[in-house]
Amino acid sequence: MDIEIKMPDLATTDSAIKILRWLVEPGQPVKRGQVLMEVETDKSTMEVESVATGVLKSHQANPGDSLFAGQVIGVVQA
Repeated sequence: MDIEIKMPDLATTDSAIKILRWLVEPGQPVKRGQVLMEVETDKSTMEVESVATGVLKSHQANPGDSLFAGQVIGVVQA
């Protein structure tokens, strides 16, 4: 079953969240709570964790992309 990983609401404003780097590549196993990527908001740098355990199937956004909360950033196959 594929589970979409969405950008969490990390900022206190409606500003875009910029992806700095992925820490897990497609095909690698992930556990719920494992850090998947580093992102930057208008206030700080933060980490985004996986909401599911499985295998990271794909990245739906790349470093340098700016997204808003709720947009799909990756897919985990559970």
